[in-house]
Amino acid sequence: MALDTSPRLANISFELMKGMLIVLLLTGQTILEPFEFTPREFDGAKGFSNDEILVACWERAEELYFELAEHSWEDPRGQGWYLKDGRGTIQGHIC
Repeated sequence: MALDTSPRLANISFELMKGMLIVLLLTGQTILEPFEFTPREFDGAKGFSNDEILVACWERAEELYFELAEHSWEDPRGQGWYLKDGRGTIQGHIC
């Protein structure tokens, strides 16, 4: 979900952007759960580069793994990020 942030977009404010968590429900259905993140300026240049947007998205997604799920190596169903609400597992994220 990274945006083209070439110089022609340098004056646009990207306050909140969206990524998606990929969730596999225990029913076998796969769903995408959106999450918001704020791009961060890493290099001091005006505007956000694609790399800066991706890093900010990745960081927020990893935070959500720990907030929403617990990782297990011993679960009899297999290792993974099991959602705390019992609905299924986090399979990854899309930025």
